[in-house]
Amino acid sequence: MHIYIIRHGKAEEDSETGLDRDRVLKGKGHKQAQWLADMLAQREPRPELVLCSPYARARETAKPIWEALGMRETIDDRLGAERSLSDAMDVLIDARGSKCVAIVGHNPTCARLVTTLCSGLGTMPGGHRTGELAHVSVDGDELVGRGQLIERLRME
Repeated sequence: MHIYIIRHGKAEEDSETGLDRDRVLKGKGHKQAQWLADMLAQREPRPELVLCSPYARARETAKPIWEALGMRETIDDRLGAERSLSDAMDVLIDARGSKCVAIVGHNPTCARLVTTLCSGLGTMPGGHRTGELAHVSVDGDELVGRGQLIERLRME
């Protein structure tokens, strides 16, 4: 299975409501989201499923991706910023029938997910930056420690 782990685009520091979940993307974040969408629409393997955190900044990142791939919006509460690494792993376990899946979420979960999937990768050098995609390939049904980090992509 190929997994694209995407951290949401660059977001505002605060929201109008004062709630973290309502923070929206900055102009750069919207550009990152569109860049990711354009890149994924031309990429092989192409995601069959794109799952997203319910937080505004993640949904705004995923929206152009869903549109570029002709997919319906798929929100998964287990990818919210307050949720645990094991919740994100459960999302991937549920998606094991897919050849390629993308998730749009938050740090520290995105970075921890990559290091959990890839044995021998203690940390993600430089962290998992906003608007960054980490491509992990996993052979077989066992996910933990079975992945290989193929590449990291980000609009600069």
